[in-house]
Amino acid sequence: MYRKPIFRSLAALVLIPALLLSLNACGKQARTDAAPAEQAAVSSVSIPVDLPAETGPAQSEAPSSLPEDPERSAAPVPSEPAPSSEAPPAPEAPSPSEAPAASEAPEASETPTDPPTVPPSSEEEPPSPATEPSEEPAPAEDESWKLILVNADHPLPEGFTVRLKALRNGQNVDERIYPELQQMFDDARAQDIYPYINESFRTAERQQEIMDKYIANYEAQGMSHEAAVEKALSIVALPGTSEHQLGLALDIIAEYSGDSTATWQWLKENCWRYGFILRYPADKEDITGISYEPWHFRYVGIDAAKEIMERGVCLEEYLSD
Repeated sequence: MYRKPIFRSLAALVLIPALLLSLNACGKQARTDAAPAEQAAVSSVSIPVDLPAETGPAQSEAPSSLPEDPERSAAPVPSEPAPSSEAPPAPEAPSPSEAPAASEAPEASETPTDPPTVPPSSEEEPPSPATEPSEEPAPAEDESWKLILVNADHPLPEGFTVRLKALRNGQNVDERIYPELQQMFDDARAQDIYPYINESFRTAERQQEIMDKYIANYEAQGMSHEAAVEKALSIVALPGTSEHQLGLALDIIAEYSGDSTATWQWLKENCWRYGFILRYPADKEDITGISYEPWHFRYVGIDAAKEIMERGVCLEEYLSD
């Protein structure tokens, strides 16, 4: 009579743990299903590529477990590895050094010192070589001033002007003849000859004063005015017909001696080397119209002077050939 209740009690003891195991299994399955969903939710969170991913705890956690039944602790339960209570960490975003942002421009290289050479288009015609301007020869210097003829028949050219170079003794010469004149005097002094310029450039007024002085001197000697003028004209030229007005003629004497013979002789032999000639030789009075003047030298240029001296002619003869 007491067996049936005993069996019922035993059956109840067997069924209750089974029921608890079933409930526990359902709880585990619910937790297992919830974890992937939470993991997917966490994985779907977008992390900016230019910021490091957070390594802290996940935004949400799955429930740890169901509350334990007091009776379940008494029954042995097979041990199973409990699922992780934390969602797996989100994959780390690559650092900026590993994966540059798409919007970033690549690093610019250094600017080359020279721009890249771009080959000319095949359609463009190659540039023609630059044509250098032909160098025209410089116009020859007009040297006609050296051979200007001035005498009684050839007065000074109208509008003639001259640029003068002042000498230390107050005389003046055409500045273009100064270098040769200085060289001639230096070479003479080196040979113990000391020339001195007594007369050089004259103005028309100065030339007239000299003419009047000679006429007065001859008249004082008892000559008539007409005879005195004629005599003076053989020595002094009328204003406008004197070479001294050119700035190219010089009257030279000895500087330290009353006898200029040695000075005149040296000049007669060497003056052509510097472009000068003895202007009024003794044997050319009928051509020049002027008496022999061993002190009067005229610049004509080196080439002309050499030929005149070699040929033994005067300036009038040289220019007439």
